[in-house]
Amino acid sequence: ASPFFAPSTPRKLVKVSTPGGTSRLIKKESSQTKENKSTVAGATSNLVNAIIGAGIVGIPYAIKECGLVAGIILVVLCAILTEKSLRVLVDTAKHVDVPSYETLFESTYGSAGFYFISVNMLIMAYGGCLSYLTIIKDTLPILLGVERGDVGMERAILVVSTMAIILPISMQRDMADLAKTSKISVIFQCFMVLVVVIFSPVSETLEENGGLLAIASESVIETSTIFIGLGVLSFAFVCQHSAFIVAGSLEKPTKERWGMATSRALSLCLVLEAACGIAGYLAFLEKTQGDVLNNFLVLGGSITKAANLARGLLCTTMFFVYPVDSFVCRHVLVVLFFRGRRAHEGDDASVLNRRDRRIAMTLIIYFSSLIPALFVESVGSVLALTGTIAGSSLSYIGPGMIYLAVYGDEFLKKVEEVWGKFDGSTDTAPAETDVESSRLLTTRQPNETTTTESTATEQSFFKSVSWYLLLMPIWCEVAKMGKTKLKEFKEKEALKSPHINRLGKVARPSLQMVPANIPRVGSADGGQMPKFPTPKYGATAGGNKAIGAAILAQQRSASVRAASPAPADLDEPPTWYDFCVAIFFVVFGTIAMCAGMFSILTAK
Repeated sequence: ASPFFAPSTPRKLVKVSTPGGTSRLIKKESSQTKENKSTVAGATSNLVNAIIGAGIVGIPYAIKECGLVAGIILVVLCAILTEKSLRVLVDTAKHVDVPSYETLFESTYGSAGFYFISVNMLIMAYGGCLSYLTIIKDTLPILLGVERGDVGMERAILVVSTMAIILPISMQRDMADLAKTSKISVIFQCFMVLVVVIFSPVSETLEENGGLLAIASESVIETSTIFIGLGVLSFAFVCQHSAFIVAGSLEKPTKERWGMATSRALSLCLVLEAACGIAGYLAFLEKTQGDVLNNFLVLGGSITKAANLARGLLCTTMFFVYPVDSFVCRHVLVVLFFRGRRAHEGDDASVLNRRDRRIAMTLIIYFSSLIPALFVESVGSVLALTGTIAGSSLSYIGPGMIYLAVYGDEFLKKVEEVWGKFDGSTDTAPAETDVESSRLLTTRQPNETTTTESTATEQSFFKSVSWYLLLMPIWCEVAKMGKTKLKEFKEKEALKSPHINRLGKVARPSLQMVPANIPRVGSADGGQMPKFPTPKYGATAGGNKAIGAAILAQQRSASVRAASPAPADLDEPPTWYDFCVAIFFVVFGTIAMCAGMFSILTAK
C-alpha cells in the first residue's frame, strides 16, 4: 500500500528535562494539526454559502416547473425541513458520540450505511462544483465582452480565472479559513438578489397577463413537472453534506450555538431564494430558463446593465462558493481512501496537514469538475439530476432513517405501548385463570360479555389496519436493526482509546443512582443536589465507619455533580412528534426521488 494514504500524525522534537538534570528530545504531536475554529457568524456565513451557491439562479426555474402557488409553498417547506434536519443530524451525532455524517450512518447501518452516505455526499458536492464552474463559464465571458457562442474564448476564460482564484482558496486546510470569503459572498448574494428584484420586468408581465391573481390561478400546480422543480429546490437548500464540517468548525459547538447558526442561515436563505424565485418567475413566466440571468440578455437599456451587475456579483460568489463543496469532496476522499482512525472519522485537519496530500487532492477535484464543465450547456438539468438523487437522500431520507435507527429502542417501546406486539396483532385472549375465577366469570351477564368482546374486536381491527396503513412493519424493522447495530458499534468503540469529539458530547444525568429517601437541597420540587447525612468525626460511635461513610458520601456527591448535564446540551428523550417527523422525512424524500427521476427521464 502507498505510504501516501497511510495514517500519520505530524510530530515535532521537544526538549524535556529529566529529574537527574539531563535533557533529551522526545516526539510530540505538532500543534499545527489543531483545527482552526470560527464564530457563530462565520459558521452562519459558511452555511449560507453552502446552501445558496448556484441554486439561487435556478429557483425561478423550479417555481416554473412546480407552479407559482405550489412552488412558493415548497420553497418554504424545504427551508423548514432543512433547518430541522440540520439540528436532528448534529444532535443525533452528539447522542451517539460520532463526529461525521458517515460514521453516524455506520453506527446503525454498518459499512453499507457508511458508503451510502459517502457516495451521496460526493455526488452532491461534485454536482455543486460542476454547477459553479458552469455558472462562471456562462457569466464571466459576457462581462468581459466576449460574444455569445465563442466557445473557445469562454473555455479559456474559465480555465484561467478559476486557476487564478479558486485554486488558491481551495488549497486551505480548514473550513473556518473560508469564513471571511463566505461573508463577502453572502453580501454579494444579497445585492445580486436585490438587483434581480428591482430590475426584473415584473410589472410589464403582470399587465400583459391580467395581474397577479390571474397568473396565480393559471399556475397553481404543474402536476407533470412538479418533482423536477422539487429536485432543483432540494439542491438549492441541501447543505447536509457540509453540515458536520461546518458544525465541527464552530467554536464551542453546543446545541444552542449550532441552532443559532442554522436558524439564521435558513431564515436568510429563505428570504433571498423566495425573493429571487418569485421575481424571476413573474418576470418571464414560461420562458424562465435554468439560469434566470440568461433571460435578461434579450432585454436592452438599463436592464441589461443591471443584469451585467447581477452577473458580476453572481460570478464573484461562485468563486467563493466552489471551495466549500471542494472541501466536502476532499473530506469524502479522505474517509474513503486514507487509512487510520483519524481519516475514517473525518479528521481532515490531521490528514491534510501534509501539504502534498492537500495539493494533490484539491487538484484532482478541480480538474475532474473542470473538464465536464467545459462541455455542459444547461445548468438546469444538472441541478435537477443531482438534487433529485443525492439531495433527497441527504436532506430527507438520511436524517429520518438515522433518527429511527439511533433511537430504535425508544421507538419500539412506544410502539409496544400502542400496538402491543410488533406484528400488528393484539393479544385479546383472556389470561389463564384458576377454577374459582372461572366460576366468577360465568356469573357475568350475557349482554356485558357481548359488549366487552365487541369493543375488543373493534380495537383489534383498528390497530391491525393502522399498523399496516402507517407502514409500521417497515419502521419497526429499521428500529430493530438500528438497535442491534448501535449496540455492536458501541461495543467496538469501547475497545478503542478515548478521543475528543469535535462536535462535543451531550450530558446524560444519572440521578437514578441517588436513593429516593435521601432529601434534596434546593427547591421544593426536587432541588439540585442530594443532601447526604454528614457523620461526626473524632471519638464517636462508629469511628472508622463514620469516616468511611463521609468519604463515600463525598464521592457520591461528586459523581452526581459530574453527571449533572450542562443546560446547553441536555440529551432530551425522543417523543412521538420526533418520530413522526423522522418518518415524514423518509416518505417525503423517497417520493421526491422516485417521482423526480421519473419526470426527468420522461421529460422531452
